[in-house]
Amino acid sequence: MRHSYAVSLCALLAMLPSAGHAQTSSPPLSPSPTPLDTDASYQTMLALIDEMVENKLVSRERADTLIATAKAKAGRALAANAPAAPSPPTPIPAAPVRVSTPVQVAKQERDAGAKIAPVPVGNEQVTRSGGVALPADLTVDWSRGAPVFSSRDGKFTFKMRGRLLADVSSTGGSDFDRRNITVSTLRQFRVGAIGTIGDHLFYQFETDFRRNATEVVQAFVGYREKFGKTDADVRFGNLITDRGIDIGTASTANPFITTNINTTALATQGGKVFLMGAVGRAGGKNWHASFGVHGDAIDSDFTRSDNRMFLGRAHWNPILTKRGLIHIGGWAYSENIPDTTLPTTFAQGMAGALNNSVRVESAALTGADGSKAFGLELGGTLGPFYAFGEYGQRTVHGGPTSTFRSGKIKALSVNGGFWITGETPTYSARSGTYVAPNVLNSVLDGGWGALEAVVRYEDLDSSSLPLGGTGTAGTLGLNWSLTNNFRFMADYTHFRTDNRTGSFVGRDSGDTFAARAEVAF
Repeated sequence: MRHSYAVSLCALLAMLPSAGHAQTSSPPLSPSPTPLDTDASYQTMLALIDEMVENKLVSRERADTLIATAKAKAGRALAANAPAAPSPPTPIPAAPVRVSTPVQVAKQERDAGAKIAPVPVGNEQVTRSGGVALPADLTVDWSRGAPVFSSRDGKFTFKMRGRLLADVSSTGGSDFDRRNITVSTLRQFRVGAIGTIGDHLFYQFETDFRRNATEVVQAFVGYREKFGKTDADVRFGNLITDRGIDIGTASTANPFITTNINTTALATQGGKVFLMGAVGRAGGKNWHASFGVHGDAIDSDFTRSDNRMFLGRAHWNPILTKRGLIHIGGWAYSENIPDTTLPTTFAQGMAGALNNSVRVESAALTGADGSKAFGLELGGTLGPFYAFGEYGQRTVHGGPTSTFRSGKIKALSVNGGFWITGETPTYSARSGTYVAPNVLNSVLDGGWGALEAVVRYEDLDSSSLPLGGTGTAGTLGLNWSLTNNFRFMADYTHFRTDNRTGSFVGRDSGDTFAARAEVAF
């Protein structure tokens, strides 16, 4: 292979002079340089062959022989095309001609998986990947729905992330006509990126565009280390609060169109799930634990001190096999609320996120100075079946100027599902959350995708808050995943609410149908 490459080069340089100097004038009588000696292409080829010798792609003796043979052929071509001259042409020496300043060639380690040709310095070396030219030190992986760029030494990676969620919701059967509405929206358009730098540094940045507003969600930098079989990291920035199964699950991996009520009903003051802070995490193949200190959201009120929250969560899988698993988990937080915080009301949607009229509400919480909360998690999977439950409580404490002493919010959510087409339940044993499905028969491979049937029951009780209400909701759903990244969803929810304040006081019930089309990468 090395000799054939050199032969090809010499054959090419033998053709160049005959074409480039077919109309040259008679050679001079003095032994000055010939047109062949001054041909730029010829000199470049000689430099490349010299570089091949230095890189041990061909021997010096073989290179000299090839150059002499090629030069002799080129000389005969020049002689045949030159006009008659009174003196015979100058003989062509057989010795190789060396240029005084060789053309530099970019160095690169050889990669058996890529076809790379050396080029002069100043021109970018490229590899061919699917017909697309790429820098020679770059690799691209498309297996995860979006290109993952990485350096060949693995020190740098970069992946674009994004999702698009289009929702529609229609409610009927309520005794209040203003609750019986049909609405649609681009629920979420998220773009961002994740990447690594070296063996320990990593980062993530994502922004949501929804409801005519922009919100920075995950935005952090981190450092990771491995201690034996334990993976550990620390993260700084705007982070999702590790507070249960659903809250840590991406919306494009959740079995339902809307996260369970525990996610938002038990949130800290202001109801945000992404908060500024620092979090340390550690885990293995069947467990994880995290502890963090959080303030307000990234776009908070800068005229007062932040809320302060200490939050911890852990989960464990005492049984973890290919066939099934058991999940046990829990979390707790303690929150301090500055006395300058404005009063807020408690309001929790019970029929999805689009119809803001179907909610359980309370009176204004004035003068709250802190809260404490905890949650318990239990569940498991067996073959294509899975079931998980979450129960939590949040106790809000009144301060010296408050209109109440304390009040509790209790939330229960139990859900289950079955993969009709035989897929494995989407669960990560390293984080204790749901992950995206692995479709067995993707439409990209000529299949029909994957079907998942789901059911959920939710119960909310905020009656111990000032004028707090109660509510329940039962949901049946069907999900069709065409690929690992594209899914259609349909949920039917029957709700009941009993409010003591707000626009819809008293008992009420109704039905909501919601649908979604989503793509994620």
